[in-house]
Amino acid sequence: MEEIKILSFAKINLSIDVTGITEDGMHAVDMIMHQISFHDDVNVRFLPDQAKPKGNVDIKVSTNRYYLPVDERNLAYKAAALISSLYADKVPGGRVEIEIFKRIPVAAGLAGGSGNGAAVLHGLNQLWKLGLSLSELCSLGARLGSDVPFCVMGQAGYNFCLPKSIRKDKMAVSCARATGTGTELTPLKGVKQSLVIAKPPMGVSTAEVYREIDSCKIKERPDNDALAKGIMDRNFALIYDNCINVLENYTLRAYPEVKKLKELLSQNAEAEKVLMSGSGPTVFGIFKSISDAKNACEMLRKRRYEAYWTKTTK
Repeated sequence: MEEIKILSFAKINLSIDVTGITEDGMHAVDMIMHQISFHDDVNVRFLPDQAKPKGNVDIKVSTNRYYLPVDERNLAYKAAALISSLYADKVPGGRVEIEIFKRIPVAAGLAGGSGNGAAVLHGLNQLWKLGLSLSELCSLGARLGSDVPFCVMGQAGYNFCLPKSIRKDKMAVSCARATGTGTELTPLKGVKQSLVIAKPPMGVSTAEVYREIDSCKIKERPDNDALAKGIMDRNFALIYDNCINVLENYTLRAYPEVKKLKELLSQNAEAEKVLMSGSGPTVFGIFKSISDAKNACEMLRKRRYEAYWTKTTK
């Protein structure tokens, strides 16, 4: 049996703008994402079986969250199925076992599931010695979901079990600007920030938010050129001025619980910026110090919110 453990990091959106509709009917976006240190653990095992022909691979997924699907609805399962089918001539027969220890809240706008799928791509690339480059892994990720390529990039620089060729790739970064459907990525140098992430006890449908955002009047949009410049120059005033998520225009109106959480966190005098991540319902606050973030986290927990203090990966 061969095994590898991949840290599957969450992400936050420092900005999201919806810029139109692509030819295939998807929403075009312009956004900046940043990886954070909060993570799931994904253990990937391969048990070869000489009685099975090449490419004949069974897949088993398990998790500590009983309510999560462990079949083809799970992105980790889909990732294993995709890579084993595409490289069947190089993959020995056997069984893939994927064990996911979840910490990242589910359906929360933090790319938890996307990260798990990315982790499986990294893991099987190593266990099967496929030799795929980071660019090739990102291309595979794009077939699984719009957030997966970014997760592939971010994990590459922070999993030291991966080969140097992956870890030192110019795309192995923790921050990127995403355009198109979110899969066209431009690397940026990450910034060190202390954070609180929190969510109300409910979920938000990403499909619903993107479907309804077209009918919303967008009051303010991020200047992602300015935001990218602020990140590269470490100009935090410029960064905070352009941390804008246009999806808030729908989610905060349709889901009062999310609006209430954002307002509560915004009342904290130590918060530099408060923003919704993705389509929600998670809200995050940026703080000057980890002690301030811990204090805010404790306040939210006392009010029965699921909350965590963390930091960006840099």
